[in-house]
Amino acid sequence: MKQNKKITLMLSIAGSDNTSGAGVQADIKTCQAMNAYCLNCVTAVTSQDSKKVYNLVEIPDDLVVSQISTVINEYRIDCIKIGMISNLGQAKKIHALLSIFKKKIPIVIDPIYKSTTNKIFNNLTTYLSIYKTFSKLKPIFTPNLFEFKKLTKTSHIENHKMKKYLELFLQEYRSMVVVTNCNEGDNNSDDYFITEDGKIGIHSLKSINSKNTHGTGCTFSTSLAINLARGFNLSQSILRSKKLMTKFIKKSPNFNLSYGPLGHLL
Repeated sequence: MKQNKKITLMLSIAGSDNTSGAGVQADIKTCQAMNAYCLNCVTAVTSQDSKKVYNLVEIPDDLVVSQISTVINEYRIDCIKIGMISNLGQAKKIHALLSIFKKKIPIVIDPIYKSTTNKIFNNLTTYLSIYKTFSKLKPIFTPNLFEFKKLTKTSHIENHKMKKYLELFLQEYRSMVVVTNCNEGDNNSDDYFITEDGKIGIHSLKSINSKNTHGTGCTFSTSLAINLARGFNLSQSILRSKKLMTKFIKKSPNFNLSYGPLGHLL
C-alpha cells in the first residue's frame, strides 16, 4: 500500500479574530487548504467586525509560554508563523522559547502594526522593539509596504528605490524580507524581496478587484512558511503563495460586506 506523504506541521502564534477572516483562524484555514496541520498559540483575543476592532484582551505571558511549550515538546514542528503580538514582554518570552530549536526551521513573521480597520496594536517604539527582538531568530519578515516603511523608519518609498531600502532592512535586521503589495491600487500586485545573501527580486501578478481581502497578510505568511518547509526556496515560495492568494480571493464568499474575508477553498 502506498503510504501518505508526511504532513507539514506549522505552529501559528497569532491573535484570534472572531470573524475568522484573519488571525489564527485564517492560519488554520490556510493550512487545511494546503494539506498541512496547524498547531497554535493565541496571543490575544479580539472582538471585531468588518468595520472596527472593538475590544482586545491580551493573553497572559505564562499562558502564551504554556501554549507554545506544550506543542513544541510533543510535536515535530516543520515551520512557525508569527502574527499579531500584543506587547514587548510577550515577544521576549516567545523569542526565548523559540531560540531552543536545534533543527533549523523556517520562521515567518507578519509584523502587524495595525488592522485594516485602523486599530493600532502597539506604539511605534514598542513595535520596532518587538521586531528587533524577533530578528535574532533570523526569520523571514512579510510586511506590507506601510509596515515596511515603519520598520525602516521612512515616510515614503518609491518602487524604483526599493533596492536601497531592502538593503537597509537586511543590514538593520539581518533577516530576509518580503514586502507585499507594493503598488496597491495599480493593476499589478508587486512583492519585492531580499535573500540572506543580498539578492533582490520581484514577483508581480495581476491584481484582482475584490472587497473580500480580509486575512490576506495572515494567509500569505502562512502559505509562505509551509512552502519553505516543503523545500521551496524563497522566490519559489513567494510565487506559489501569491498564486494561491489569487485562487482564495476568487473563491471568497459574498457576505455583502465592504471588507469581507477570503475564501480558503480550492
